[in-house]
Order: sequence, then structure tokens, then C-alpha cells
Amino acid sequence: MLGPVQVLVVGVPDRDRAGEVMATLGAVPDDGPVRCLDVFEVAVLDDGALSVDGAAPVSLPLFADLVDEGSEGRVRDGANVPAADGTWHLGQVVAPGERAVVAVLEHRWALGLRDSLRAAGATLRHETWLDEDDRTTLEALLSAGG
Repeated sequence: MLGPVQVLVVGVPDRDRAGEVMATLGAVPDDGPVRCLDVFEVAVLDDGALSVDGAAPVSLPLFADLVDEGSEGRVRDGANVPAADGTWHLGQVVAPGERAVVAVLEHRWALGLRDSLRAAGATLRHETWLDEDDRTTLEALLSAGG
């Protein structure tokens, strides 16, 4: 069973930088507290469709409903990721004409914590991650309070 899984969508200016980012994320050790389950580059085309270079990544079904046959990695009809309050689309965070690297990271350090919570009868009701602005706000609150 997987630990908590985080999806990062990192904007990159071009394919070369995307390769550097993918290499960095792909180098995360499999036996560490966090491991990279999948990483791939995506471009959002002018019509909003996604384009994935090379072989379809393992996690692509989380992000897209259908890949066009014979259209060189073009993804259509979706690109939604389930979320607690509905779905979001990669096109909401990557503008048409831009590219990004998508990384799927498992937080293995939390497996023991999850198991302990379950053993105590706890049930996860909601899970979210703070974005950069919220982390900055939290840092200021922690600094002011301590």
C-alpha cells in the first residue's frame, strides 16, 4: 500500500530545462523517505490539449482520459485529477503554449504514522497541501508566535 502521494507540477521554460528537472526528480532514491513514482514532461497546446513526449507515463491515466492514437502523445478528453472538492485540470495550472514537469511523489515516511492512526480508529477526512503562498504565510505566523 502506498503512503501519501503528492503531485508537483513545475513550470519549465523549455525542453532542456525540463530534462534537468526530470533528471533531478528521477534521481530521488527509491529507498528514501520520499520516492518519485513517476515524472514526465507535458506541454499544453494552444487548443488546451496536452502533449506528452515519448512513451506514455505510468501515471497518465490519473491526468487524462484518453490518448489520441497516432497523434504523437496528444492527450484529449480530460486531464483531470481527482481532488477532495472535485477535479482540477493540468490546463488550470499550465497555460496554453507552456510546458511543465509533472512529478508523482510518495511520502514513505508517513506509512508508520498512517498505520498508527488507523490502529487507533482514526479515519482520514480530508488531505491537502499548502501552496507556496500559504507556506510563506505560515512561516511568518510561526516566526511571530515564537
